[in-house]
Amino acid sequence: MKLWNDAVFKKSFVFLFLLCFLLVACSNEGEEAKGEMDIKGNIVEIDSSENSILVEDDQKGLTWVALHENGDIKDYEEGQEVAVWVDGGIDTSSPASTKALNIEIINPK
Repeated sequence: MKLWNDAVFKKSFVFLFLLCFLLVACSNEGEEAKGEMDIKGNIVEIDSSENSILVEDDQKGLTWVALHENGDIKDYEEGQEVAVWVDGGIDTSSPASTKALNIEIINPK
């Protein structure tokens, strides 16, 4: 009877190990989707008083992007191409508006 218990224990241990591995792999899938940028386009206007840039995305149109609290509006110029990751969602006003989580300059002017 001890042999049977050892075999069952080993099989159960392997099964639990594989199950944990699969669960961890599935939970990482959502994190990859968070890495995709939300807006990619050119800066068409800068509003220093609001610490915001107006970005024109070919698919999403115009969007006002408020810089994150550590962002410096002096880093941006009209005509630069940027990729924007948003913090939360994009407001559907016209033009749309959002708050930036991260902004990456793709092509400096």
